[in-house]
Amino acid sequence: MGEQLSAVVIGASGIGKQHAKWLHTLGCRVDGFVGSSSDSVNATFEALRESFGIEPVGYTDVGRMLDEIQPHVVNVCSPPKFHYEHYMAAHEAGCHILCEKPLTWDEDLDIATLNEQARQMAEAPTQAVRAVNTQYVSAPPAYYELCEQTGGHPGTPEKFFMQLESRHTNKTYERVWVDIATHPISMLMAFCGPGDIVPGSGRLAVGREYGHAHFTYQPVDGPPCEAEVLVRAWCTEGTARKFGINDMLVDYAGRNDENGVYCTYLSREGVGHKSDDFMYVSLKRFVDAARRDADAPLADIGSGYTNQLLHYGLMENATLE
Repeated sequence: MGEQLSAVVIGASGIGKQHAKWLHTLGCRVDGFVGSSSDSVNATFEALRESFGIEPVGYTDVGRMLDEIQPHVVNVCSPPKFHYEHYMAAHEAGCHILCEKPLTWDEDLDIATLNEQARQMAEAPTQAVRAVNTQYVSAPPAYYELCEQTGGHPGTPEKFFMQLESRHTNKTYERVWVDIATHPISMLMAFCGPGDIVPGSGRLAVGREYGHAHFTYQPVDGPPCEAEVLVRAWCTEGTARKFGINDMLVDYAGRNDENGVYCTYLSREGVGHKSDDFMYVSLKRFVDAARRDADAPLADIGSGYTNQLLHYGLMENATLE
């Protein structure tokens, strides 16, 4: 499995709990985590011990944790308004860093300031591995395998669609877009390669519980791709998740397999395809890169910065419905 890395999680009560689980599964020694208060630290410690059998030391101060543990790996899973502060603290400590999406968000700051923070994160000089957890970049291989089983390769992307609904995201209006849309944009970039939105082509409609965007994406190499992205929150009666290119759409779901391991399931025309959980794949590639067993993470911090520019660029001209 390679070198056992010392890992810590900043914010381990929400999505960070899953980071701790996968880091432990991948052979890292989860030595510490940071919570917002002594009560949350105690609750998170008990949850990690009961769920995964690990007993990391809990802190309420990021700097103290970094000084005392001196970890190899830091996963930043705190609320987005703290990402910049926590990322830069881990950067100064010389750690490998995986940051949750979005890279930066704070309702009290304008988009130009948020993008400048993300730029500083992306361009901070380092020899360490720096990544963003936009796990849907791992989807294309499984997607193409299922397409081959149900009708052949869809071809060069000229159309892209993704509908991604969440029962957990309880934000409203622009926060729905902020919280969820990073994933479809990362998948578009994975299918098409690096590129930009054609000026004047972007339209984003924002409602209380959704964001719906249409735009033309021009990759550096390849034809323009007409993209449609629909994200929704508050989906208490079930969730619809589907994506694809050139009208070859697949449905997506995540659930435990017969052995209790959380996996990804794609389906199309009654045919199913099982693969590793997208988040597991993302964290595995990050850990492999930190061990020097892989050349790079799935989504490095530079691609996270580009994603944010596209993501927030659409939001700047959104119409409210």
